Amino acid sequence: MRKNLRFVVLTIAAVMLMGLISACSSSNNGEDGATNSPSSNPSSTQEPGASLDEATKDPFEIALALPIIGATPPDLALVQEEMSKITKAKINATVRILPISIGAWTQQMNLMSSSGEKLDLMFEFGQGYSADMAAGKIIPLDGLLDQYGAGIKGAIGPEYLASAKLKGETFGVPVYKDYTTGTNSILMDKALVDKHKIDVTSIKGLDDLDQVFKTIKENEPGIVPFAVGLSVPSDKYGDYDRLGNRFGVLPGFDNGLKVENIYESKEYEDYLNKMHSWFKAGYINKDAATSQVNGTEMVKAGKAFSYFDGLKVGGAEVQSAAAGKELIAVPISSNTYATTTDATAGLWAISNNSTNPERTMMFLDLMYTDKDLANLFVRGIEGKHYVKVSDTTIDYPEGIDGTTVAYKIQIWMAPNPSIAYTMTSDLPKLWELTAEANNNAIKSKALGFAFNSEPVKNEITALNNVIEQYRKALESGTFDPADKLPELREKLKSSGIDKVIAEKQKQLDEWAASKK
Repeated sequence: MRKNLRFVVLTIAAVMLMGLISACSSSNNGEDGATNSPSSNPSSTQEPGASLDEATKDPFEIALALPIIGATPPDLALVQEEMSKITKAKINATVRILPISIGAWTQQMNLMSSSGEKLDLMFEFGQGYSADMAAGKIIPLDGLLDQYGAGIKGAIGPEYLASAKLKGETFGVPVYKDYTTGTNSILMDKALVDKHKIDVTSIKGLDDLDQVFKTIKENEPGIVPFAVGLSVPSDKYGDYDRLGNRFGVLPGFDNGLKVENIYESKEYEDYLNKMHSWFKAGYINKDAATSQVNGTEMVKAGKAFSYFDGLKVGGAEVQSAAAGKELIAVPISSNTYATTTDATAGLWAISNNSTNPERTMMFLDLMYTDKDLANLFVRGIEGKHYVKVSDTTIDYPEGIDGTTVAYKIQIWMAPNPSIAYTMTSDLPKLWELTAEANNNAIKSKALGFAFNSEPVKNEITALNNVIEQYRKALESGTFDPADKLPELREKLKSSGIDKVIAEKQKQLDEWAASKK
């Protein structure tokens, strides 16, 4: 494993956090109101050709299950109606969006799948993708992609589309976004950086933050130098491919494809010691082990100076907007990697309940290629939910903001937000820069490997229980690693981590052999 510690990220708003999904595109020259993804035409209005006439002759309603965070958008039905006008003209199909609360998502999807309730298209969270495939909830898509998914293939690209394969078949289509781990960064309140003349160019790693935090601690009473809350810093840390979960990782994103136990590593122990030293020095909030407030909110409230995050393209702007103040993002490392975990954080899949997978795939292809459909799904209705500022950018109508607009979905759930309008608050050339990030990312040697946890599901449950007991207190610096790390290691071992690692290594070896 590598000697130096680094912080690694993923997205936005918890994995879901992701709260931020980036997509890739080239300039649209201001002619059709959006930016292009690199291989698709956002103004595409292709009508079904002769080969589709037979497949689309009968009307069909596409039932789409969409996770909802917070309240269901009041104008969802209006947007659904406008979307159906487009799909009716193009593939003789209408759309019915099924809003399901994120808290009830797993239970509700299980009920719908088992009951045979009408369901055609469904969002897939990456962590549940393999299990849904194993349970037969979703169908293989390769044949459908070959016949009706040319736009999807062009938008995503072969390497990242292949990352969604399970047992050699594609069961889900990744949302179009930044597929990298992001840039390992610390975000700091710029006003305090300027006030104390902090030299941000001197920050290269964890040890360089000691003096920075000391300055804030001594000069800013009531402000903790480093915020730890809803998530722990290690969610953004680790020079390794987590291979779906941390129970067996790939150090350095390569390691000759040898899976190792991160919790037994010196790097992990050193990291815990650093966090504990900060906690003892008063650099971390005392309630770090139990706080349910994220770092952004603590900085926004003036209670903290900094926090860790993994910044993807446009991430610094998003974080500053969320904090309500300008933040300075300082990279801890320069390399970004592409992993299966990041590439498949969110996907769209066709339910086994669907009675017309062909029409459903046609619709999904439109969601990746048709700018009008994408804009409706992502942004809503012009004049009601947004107004155009330029040919490519939009803002909220007067008197409306992101908290009061009557239609809004999580952009990281949209199939291809790169062909929708960008907000005025977004980073200029967001999608072009995202394309560069995807193209230039160092590919993990295990990109495309997805661990099937079914053979060791009981062990995984037991290990998660152990992690729940120890991880946040240890990784927030609250627990002394000298006392608690040996306990964590012992309990992980007795709960079957070696068996899980052996199973993961077996599957990884089989996957590697299949690629030769």
